[in-house]
Amino acid sequence: MLRQAFRESVLVLVAASVLGFSYTALSDKGYFQHKKPSGKLRQLAALAPAMVSLEEAKALHESGAVFLDARHQFEFKQGHIRGALSIPLADFDKKKGELAKISREKTFVTYCDGVDCNSSIALAAKLHEEGYTNVKIFFSGWQDWTANKLPIDASP
Repeated sequence: MLRQAFRESVLVLVAASVLGFSYTALSDKGYFQHKKPSGKLRQLAALAPAMVSLEEAKALHESGAVFLDARHQFEFKQGHIRGALSIPLADFDKKKGELAKISREKTFVTYCDGVDCNSSIALAAKLHEEGYTNVKIFFSGWQDWTANKLPIDASP
């Protein structure tokens, strides 16, 4: 008799646990609740740099966006997107003065060699941390730009 009562208690406890976890999982409450950023964190997330396609990058270039080349100075001198500024990721702190001369209201587009290079993402993140709110990442970068024969500047 005691053994049967114990089994039934365990069965009720297991059933209640399964039902409770199922309810919280389906209703997105309790243990399974996804916390959404609030206040300032939500605003910053909404402004986080977005990646743009070649077509979007071309349109931004034509509209006067500021292109920032995150590659090393040596690569920049060999060739870069027409009008781009050289802001190598490693020299970001030294180059802040150049950026301070440009209105933060402008659109900034970071790029580097292409999909094998993450410097454009890291540079965009640094700009975002510094309070630049209109930053885009042209992830396919230099390789995609030159493959499509878009305007470049190169040292002779």
